[in-house]
Formats: sequence, C-alpha cells, structure tokens
Amino acid sequence: MSDKIYIVGHKSPDTDSVCSAIALARLKELMGADNVVPCSAGKLNKETEYVLNYYGVAIPEVLESVEAKQKLILVDHNEYGQAVAGADQAQLVQIVDHHKVGGFQTSEPLYVRIEPVGSTCTIVAQEYKEKGLVPEKAIAGILLAAILSDTVIFKSPTCTELDKTIAAELAAIAGVDPKTFGIDMFKASSNIAERTPQSMIEEDLKAFTMGPHKVGVGQVSLMGLDGFEEVRANLTAAIEAHRVAQDMRYLCLMITDILTDTTELIVKGDNPEEVAKAFGKEIVNGSVDLPGVLSRKKQVVPQMTTYFQA
Repeated sequence: MSDKIYIVGHKSPDTDSVCSAIALARLKELMGADNVVPCSAGKLNKETEYVLNYYGVAIPEVLESVEAKQKLILVDHNEYGQAVAGADQAQLVQIVDHHKVGGFQTSEPLYVRIEPVGSTCTIVAQEYKEKGLVPEKAIAGILLAAILSDTVIFKSPTCTELDKTIAAELAAIAGVDPKTFGIDMFKASSNIAERTPQSMIEEDLKAFTMGPHKVGVGQVSLMGLDGFEEVRANLTAAIEAHRVAQDMRYLCLMITDILTDTTELIVKGDNPEEVAKAFGKEIVNGSVDLPGVLSRKKQVVPQMTTYFQA
C-alpha cells in the first residue's frame, strides 16, 4: 500500500471528474502537500483529451483499482458503484461532489463537501478562492471547461448563478470567451465517425440502484446529429450487449443534441415501456423522445428512481 493520496473521479470519466481531480491535487500542492496524485478512473473521452491538450495539461495516470486501506479522495461521485474497484475498502479521506448522496459508509470520519451546483469544478474553484489562491492559467482553463461541459454551456437546469460567476472569473484568468470555447470543446467530441459504439456507451456511463434494479444511464452530447443514423443499428446492438454483460435490468443512453436542446433516450432491457412510463411517455422504436432534457442528474435519474422505487 502506498502512502500517496490518490484523487480520482468516477468510472467512465468525464471532463468534470478528471479536471476536478487535477485541480484539487494542484490546490493541495500549493498548500504544501507532496503526496497527492490526480488520477483518471479509465480512458479519457475525446472531449477531455481536447481540453487537456488545449491547455497543455498532462494526462493523469489511470487508476482502476486500489488496495485496502489506500488513502483516497473521491471527486464528482460518492457511490461505491461508480467508484474504482476496492474503494469500499480504501481509507476515504475526502469527498468533493455535486450529486445526491449515495449511501456510502466509512470506518472513520472524513471531509465531505457536496453542493447543489452544476459542476464539481465549481466547488474546487471556490476552494481556491476561500484559501486566497489563484489557479494558474491552465488550471483555470480546465476548471472552466468542466463547468461548461457539465452545465452544457450554462443551458442545463443544473446550472446555478454560482457556476456562471465562477466561470466568468476563470475565463478571465484563462483568457478565453466561455461560449466560444464551450462550442469548440463540444465540436471536438461530436465527430461520430471517429467513435466506436462501445466508446459512446462507456464515455459517460453511470450505474445506479433504482428500487430493486441495477440501471445504467449514459450520455453522449453532440453538436447536431449528422451521421448518427448511420451508426444507430450498431449502437443499439452494442447497448444491449453491454447491458447483458453488466447484468443490468436496463441500460439507457441519452443522445443529447446541444443545438436543439433535445434528448433521445435509447432504452434496452426487459420491458423498455417501464422506463418510458417514468417520463409519462411511450417507447417509439426503442427510444423515448425527451425535448428540453439536457441533464441526466436532474431530468432523467430522479424521474426513473422515483418510478422504480414506487
């Protein structure tokens, strides 16, 4: 077991989980820590690769499992089902997150900061301010990118005034226009031809316990749906194969078009009509049409959880 403290986000890492780990590690270094290691819980997606490359930030090491009693800081999640293997036996020393509390248990007290904001990076940026520190340009840039990603350039219902205020401050440090950079960032990850069906499923997939069921909900955000119909058949087949392999009752993939603020929820499972009922909708060709839906956290998972727990 290492004496290092690993900082890591959830499996199927997204930009917020990776950038919050990097930025929090840097904050702790500025405060004198020399044993913190930012990590990614898996391969980076195209969007995160673009962000880190744009700001010249090193790709963090991949951490997919930890030994018992290993010191660990969780960012952007707090459920063991979304954490790296072994996290439930690790020594958790801190959690920084913006999601609902997932019923985790620990053997010792720890620092927990969970706030109802649009991005974990908003909270990390706040911690810099509270400690009287200013993040370097690159760190400010990746913090901003994560906020733009999670709030869908401030359009998501999860976005708060604090997210917008912090983003403006970070943009000034990074020297970019938030909207322009956000659009460029989403465009960089919207080329469907460069992605495999499996990568689309796994790039932002989270597992949840909803009533008695294990349910997966993933999300792919696109700037328009050019080329999507050409991959639909292979993608839906891959979703079903992944659902079976992971022993999930349902696996749903949100195909979110940022240009039109709409989501198509592709549903695979024993009785897809059940999922549609959670939204008061019907299944059409294996999907549920959800206009105005951008947020998994606020507009999809709560509705499904409430339905399956009833």
